[in-house]
Amino acid sequence: MKILFSTGSLSHLPITEVFSLVKEAGFDGCEFVIGKNFNRKGYKREVEECLDILPVYSIHAPYVHIAAWGNEAQALRHSVELAKDLNAQVVTFHPPSWLAREIAFYRWFKKINDFQKELDCENVFLDIENMPLIKLMIPPYVLNNFKKLIKFGLNKNLYFTYDITHIGTYGYDIIDGFFAYHDTGRLKNVHMSDYSLWREKSHLGIGRGELPIVRLLNTMRRLEYSGFVTLEIAPNELPRTHEWLLKVMSYSSSLLKLHLDGDIDLNNLANPS
Repeated sequence: MKILFSTGSLSHLPITEVFSLVKEAGFDGCEFVIGKNFNRKGYKREVEECLDILPVYSIHAPYVHIAAWGNEAQALRHSVELAKDLNAQVVTFHPPSWLAREIAFYRWFKKINDFQKELDCENVFLDIENMPLIKLMIPPYVLNNFKKLIKFGLNKNLYFTYDITHIGTYGYDIIDGFFAYHDTGRLKNVHMSDYSLWREKSHLGIGRGELPIVRLLNTMRRLEYSGFVTLEIAPNELPRTHEWLLKVMSYSSSLLKLHLDGDIDLNNLANPS
């Protein structure tokens, strides 16, 4: 099991600084979130140079439009190719959004019979992620029901990223949700952050909401879950100063390691530096 940090949580910082912080905080690697910087020539080279600091084990396909990468289906193909170039094992993507009017993407998405084959994934696992509840007249995403998403994924040769803050928006038990995904044998990544049901706030730092995260982590350890665990919290949940940012990140990585594999320096929990 590898414990990762999502670069999207520090999207305001230069990518080299992000990788250096993640390493210093004790994470095993990064989940690299593809963003608009890829419109800038030479940015891929900057990312490749970061591999000298820490590996990229997982990639998150863009959830914003990148002009240089074309439409949503083309961007997903580019994401898989980037994963191969960076030696990443997983690519996570969101299902089509009604809210964003991704009609063409939906039509393409619906007709694919085998995603791994269609996108020439080879040794890359293509993961579809469960999405949050947003209170609108119609669901904002295709397959907003995670059980229907699992059924679709199994039929279409997809793997899974389980986002616990998204499942929390429905008021579902996150441990029951984990069982549902784990039982497929195709769970490759778990996005970890807290959720507050009464405040309706998602992607909070661990302990800032009401989800039973420690119980989930202990369950994952007992079941010998072997995929990735990625801390993915909102940028505004993190301090802006380097000193306090590193303290919070170090504490988070130590807490995850304590409950997932027992590999921890207890001083980081008592007095994170």
